[in-house]
Formats: sequence, structure tokens, C-alpha cells
Amino acid sequence: MNQSPEKKPSNPKDDSGRSAYARYIGMGVQMLIIILIFTWAGKKLDLRAGNEKPIYTAILALLGVFVGLYTALRDFIHKSDD
Repeated sequence: MNQSPEKKPSNPKDDSGRSAYARYIGMGVQMLIIILIFTWAGKKLDLRAGNEKPIYTAILALLGVFVGLYTALRDFIHKSDD
């Protein structure tokens, strides 16, 4: 009496659209997290150094943007080769 639920036939176009959407959302979240971590580290360094101007915050935030872009583009190019 073990009845398994009917499986709906999956539409390949529908699945690939969802996975691509999820992949791009993941890339954006990954970039955001990287930028936030670098900015947080810069703020901590500015507080520790006692700087009046947020020099470390600006430098590390900009570096975080570049690292985030590099990571996202690397993943994007690598995934599109598959």
C-alpha cells in the first residue's frame, strides 16, 4: 500500500531558468558579503589607528569591490564554459 506521489514531468527550460536565476542571486549575495567584510575590516582598522578620516575604510571597501567583482566574474566565466 505504499503509494508514491506522482512526479510531474520537469520542463528543462523551466529548471534552467530557475538555476540561472539562483546562480545570479548567489553571485550578488557573495559580492555583497565580500564588500561588507572588507568595509567592516576597514572600519575596525580606522578605529584602532585613531584616524579622523576613514582612510582604511575607503581603501578596503574599494578593494572589496574589486575582489567581489573578480570573484563574480570568475564564477560567471567558469560556469558559462560548462
